[in-house]
Amino acid sequence: MKALRNLVGGLLIAGAMTFASCGPIPVKLPEIPLSEVKPYFAEAAEVQPIDTAFYEVKDASGHVLGTVLYSSPFSDAVKGFNGPTPLLIALDANGRVKDVVLLEHQETPRFAQRVESGGLFEAWDGLTVDEALSKEVDAVSGATYTSEGVKHSLSVRLETYQRQLAKDRSAEKQNFWQKLLGK
Repeated sequence: MKALRNLVGGLLIAGAMTFASCGPIPVKLPEIPLSEVKPYFAEAAEVQPIDTAFYEVKDASGHVLGTVLYSSPFSDAVKGFNGPTPLLIALDANGRVKDVVLLEHQETPRFAQRVESGGLFEAWDGLTVDEALSKEVDAVSGATYTSEGVKHSLSVRLETYQRQLAKDRSAEKQNFWQKLLGK
């Protein structure tokens, strides 16, 4: 019986060590210029890419000011009136939506202007990611396809961000087991 316990214990440890050593090859985001985040984080001194997930924005003291998410490539399949509706989503240090901005796009300029002047981008300001995902936001009249594209791009990206954070937390737990097992 003792030999069986030792065998099972050894197999569990070997399996854990094998699992811990198999992981995705880390891929990094390209660096973005500080000037690209300054409009949303005036005190920004550093923009740090985090894997393939998002960017952390820090001040000169190294304190995290917030996070920048790009909807592309995650929501590239989402279409507005004339194609994808790529967004920049800025989250403050507490994970609340600070800004949503439509990036370079192929939408008809007057439709994009209607969406902007109609207040769609401000609809999520101050909300947590969970709150933003559950909020029912009306499309802007006269720019329904563009509005729907923006809303869907935002939700696809925020859902992806949540999964990325959950994966990161899972990796932290895995690191705990690696440390415990001496690896």
